[in-house]
Amino acid sequence: MITRVFFALIGIILVFYVYNKVKKRLFSEKESMVWMIGAIVIFILSLFPGIIDLLSSALHIAYPPSLLFLITMIFVMVLLLRQNQQMSVMSNSLKELVQKVALLEQEVVERGKDD
Repeated sequence: MITRVFFALIGIILVFYVYNKVKKRLFSEKESMVWMIGAIVIFILSLFPGIIDLLSSALHIAYPPSLLFLITMIFVMVLLLRQNQQMSVMSNSLKELVQKVALLEQEVVERGKDD
């Protein structure tokens, strides 16, 4: 019982934490959705732990807690994939900005020579 309350509190605290970060514009709305879903799943599973038993039997997983590890690994993989995607987009944007700055610097130098 105490563990159920503990994990329910963790889920609630995580929801409020993410909401507060979005409100302060420290998290984007897109990124916060993944965290909100994770927090809600933690909260629901803490209230209804029998869901893990039902899901594990439906998926033919012999040891129900291993389903939690599977869910956690999938969640982490989704987060890593999203972070990698954002890093690629930012890297391309940085490359374009550096090229534009170089062109502008070259233009400034050429105008300085003409004067």
